[in-house]
Amino acid sequence: MADPAIPVHHLTAGASPVRVERIRATRSDVHNGVHRHDFHELFFFATGTGTHMIDLEPVELAPPCVHAVAPGQVHQLSRSATSSGVVVMFGEAAWMELSRSPEVAALFGVGVDRTAFPIDAAMLAETEVLIDLLERELDRGPDRMEGAINGFLGILLLKVAHWKCSSAADGPAIERNDPVQRFLRAVEDGFLEHRQVSDYAAELALSAGHLNELVRKRLGKSAGTVVQDRLLLEAKRLLLHSPMSVKEVSYALHLADPAYFNRWFKKAVGLTPVAYREHIRGTYKH
Repeated sequence: MADPAIPVHHLTAGASPVRVERIRATRSDVHNGVHRHDFHELFFFATGTGTHMIDLEPVELAPPCVHAVAPGQVHQLSRSATSSGVVVMFGEAAWMELSRSPEVAALFGVGVDRTAFPIDAAMLAETEVLIDLLERELDRGPDRMEGAINGFLGILLLKVAHWKCSSAADGPAIERNDPVQRFLRAVEDGFLEHRQVSDYAAELALSAGHLNELVRKRLGKSAGTVVQDRLLLEAKRLLLHSPMSVKEVSYALHLADPAYFNRWFKKAVGLTPVAYREHIRGTYKH
């Protein structure tokens, strides 16, 4: 959902939909404003401390670590002056090709598990080698090879996705065409129009009961709760960033009865939309 009140950053990398930026130590702490992107970001933190707010969830920086931010997610990074690392950014063109791997697709999986996860020093060293090769190719300008850029990026994503899966010792293996991943992607695309689990089950050629069983086993909550949680997240995003009134937020979420929206939101959050907006804006001033 587009929101003119939220700054949206775009990828400007010339002919290549890939960019690399270094996070370097500074003289004072750095506090970025709340914003969102229309591209994927992978943060590799090597040193420092701080907090990375991703979709209203605060994540502490605990280097060495990786933070994954998907397109559309709102985030805000506050880091210490001693922080260092690198950010790899890539657009939809690169993602469409590279996300064919189930593990890579799950790296930015919506609602599956952790946005951030630890790596060790050896893993960080591997990423530095791959990112250095990627950066060198990008720096060739008109002589760069897009195939080489996608190749280096693809290897990097495969490595990181594998480390993420390996770090979740009790996590289930991700299989090709995994129905839970497909359900989560379908919810991300259709949560404003489709609220019934049966709609998603039909799309996935499953019964509603079977889909709910699979989702509950994987995520520890029902498929219906996943849909409601995604709608609630959008409501929170709009209340934080948007100049819309509560009534307008209700309509933007395709909830025609603002009174119902107020009751539903208070039951889920414990605060009315107005009270939540005051609280969250006080927490994340921007």
